[in-house]
Amino acid sequence: STTERNQLALDRYIESHNKSKWQIGRDYELYIGYTYYKKGYDVEYFGEFNGLEDLGRDLICKKNDKTFIVQCKYWSQGKLIHENSITQLYGTTVSYCIENDIPKSKVKGILITNIQLSDMAKKMADYLKIQYKENVPMDNYPRIKCNIGVDEFGYPTKIYHLPFDQQYDSTKIDKDGEFFALTVKEAETAGFRRAFKWLGT
Repeated sequence: STTERNQLALDRYIESHNKSKWQIGRDYELYIGYTYYKKGYDVEYFGEFNGLEDLGRDLICKKNDKTFIVQCKYWSQGKLIHENSITQLYGTTVSYCIENDIPKSKVKGILITNIQLSDMAKKMADYLKIQYKENVPMDNYPRIKCNIGVDEFGYPTKIYHLPFDQQYDSTKIDKDGEFFALTVKEAETAGFRRAFKWLGT
């Protein structure tokens, strides 16, 4: 069935060892964002939506009066995170405070990685009060974006996007009724159909 074919395509993507560095990094950002979402944070996937213009802000996580600027790094084992990543995160955190007129006491920079930081990077992080979490692996999480838009007649339309679909990265999940689904069946049971492939004119 179509449902089974789409689920098989998603499963193959998840299990693939041929993803680009961009896809791997994006998947890790989405996973870390999901862990914050489960803790009750409002999560903006800033890095995924803005690409190379993310200013080092992969995730912006808000809860109550606290804001976390989260940088996610999923690198090959054997590498180390060096102090330049810490200084970049510190700089973009301060910049965020200035841009939004928020006291620095209410905004914190956090670096999360699947590997480790160098000794100097740790010292720099401690000095600049940047939190860090090492050796955080990526686990399975809901990857399917269930988005509510409007069709050419102005009627609501419920569409889901798989990670390799054309509009996946530009699609935001931020309205009532939208959500991340774990399986194709879950998305379709909620009334969503898969996005059509745009072929151009």
